[in-house]
Amino acid sequence: MTGVVESDIEIETDCRVAERFDIPGGIISYLLKRNRNINPQIRSRYWVSDIVGCQRKSYYKQLGFEQEELISDSTIESMWDAARGDLLHKLTYAYRWRELDVEYPIPLQSGKIAVVVGRLDMYDWRKKEIIDLKTTKFIAWQMKNGFIPNPEDILQVQCYDIVFSQIIPVESLIIVYADMSDIVAYKVQRRNLREWLRTKIQNLENCILDSKVPIGEVSGLCKYCKYQTRCHNDGEGFIGKPLSIPKPNSEFTKEGDW
Repeated sequence: MTGVVESDIEIETDCRVAERFDIPGGIISYLLKRNRNINPQIRSRYWVSDIVGCQRKSYYKQLGFEQEELISDSTIESMWDAARGDLLHKLTYAYRWRELDVEYPIPLQSGKIAVVVGRLDMYDWRKKEIIDLKTTKFIAWQMKNGFIPNPEDILQVQCYDIVFSQIIPVESLIIVYADMSDIVAYKVQRRNLREWLRTKIQNLENCILDSKVPIGEVSGLCKYCKYQTRCHNDGEGFIGKPLSIPKPNSEFTKEGDW
């Protein structure tokens, strides 16, 4: 029996089997962010979480207004909340397919294309299942008082269905709520929200074009918002004394309003 030795095998070494190509866009974006070389004039990119949330907040973000400092950010409780959230987010490692990014184009009336950006926490490729993780606290109390599942969370995972189904098969939607003592999951009904997404973005684009601030969508989440002073000053929004402080050298601190 004769064997084949390595010297008997001809290995193709012709460089023509590989050709020079463009550097992948993801690497370019990463390097730009690392060097803070981001063009503030680039607009019409909307995260799903911004679309399903307060439209005034999304309007501020699109215009690049600087976020304020929450008074609670320096407390031990808020620091523990952030650390707890980071710990619980490790649950995403339960799946190989995790933290997936996608961009979904939305044609606007002007002929311009807006982009919806989504980041999926987990995906079960066997069940074709989208899984969105929400870290929180007091799950039992929230369930008892009807605070979860949150309507915005439901809309968010339904939007993920729309934007991700263009690249991966989707058959079911799951929201998982987790705190330090409980985990609970909800299966969400699928809906075709393509037109809803387009309408929401078109309305925001119209507000930006007309320099018209959307009416604030006041809720219990306002106390966590980093635009409270601006929203309060614009009217028809945050009520009461803002729980956030404009950063030094901002337009509000210069004017001495706060």
